[in-house]
Amino acid sequence: MTKTSPTPLSSPHAWLALGLIGMAALGLVACTPAADSPPVNTATQQQNRSPVAVARGKIEVDGGLLNLASAIDGTVQKVAVREGQQVQAGQLLLKINDQDLRAELAVAQSAHQLAQAKHKAQAARLPALQTQLKRLQAAARDGAADMQEVDNAQTALRNAQSEADVAQAEVQLAQAKTQQLRDRQRLYQLSAPEAATVVHLHAQVGSQVHTNQATMRLLPQRPLRIRAELNESFAGAVQKGMRATVVLDNDSATPLPEARVLRINPMFGPSALQDDAQRGTLRVVECVLEFEAPPDNLRVGQNVRVSFHE
Repeated sequence: MTKTSPTPLSSPHAWLALGLIGMAALGLVACTPAADSPPVNTATQQQNRSPVAVARGKIEVDGGLLNLASAIDGTVQKVAVREGQQVQAGQLLLKINDQDLRAELAVAQSAHQLAQAKHKAQAARLPALQTQLKRLQAAARDGAADMQEVDNAQTALRNAQSEADVAQAEVQLAQAKTQQLRDRQRLYQLSAPEAATVVHLHAQVGSQVHTNQATMRLLPQRPLRIRAELNESFAGAVQKGMRATVVLDNDSATPLPEARVLRINPMFGPSALQDDAQRGTLRVVECVLEFEAPPDNLRVGQNVRVSFHE
């Protein structure tokens, strides 16, 4: 009788090996991430946190825009910049016609030069008069000259010294007058107080400018801030240093850096961003926030929504 050998699967050791292979396969499947699982979005998690307060806000530049006015009234002679141009501190922006002042300055400079020449001539006489006085004093001691000649020489020297002193005072006065006109001439020029961008020009060549009217507006190169308006019901929930998420009012999908509360106004005031048709202007507390990282593609004046988190 022929003896039949067992098949591989009929052996107990074979079934044990298959079981171990199956368990290993299941472990690999469990450790492999699902292809359909969406990546974790930190910004989305931040926005999904329950806020302790919400507010509307506006993007501003730290310190606000710069409205520049001329120091004197006059007619614009030159506009050295254009709208949208970036300028550096001290750069000339605008010049006012100073023709009359330049004529006055030329007269003052001539008077200064004349005073200097007069003082030089007066001072040049002193050495000779001093030498003559010493010679007469020596001759008087030897009996070769009388004291009257010595007195006359002393008087002449004193008079010449007085005239030289007066001439020196005239030089100083003319110099001060000239410097005063030069300082005044600087008032006819409007220069940039700091690095900025020209956003508005309210003057052109030939137009009249006045000290009480802005001739141009600059956007300084400073960090952007958020000025948010807290409703009365949220005023006590927000504290200095609190973090907040910020989204554009018309584009909540664009990610913006997180912000932190920089300061809170201790006073209530009328809202500039919110208005209730039934109750009229709302009373709010202004809150200023700073971005924790410089934001991209933001413009001053854009409206945003701010969610404050603990």
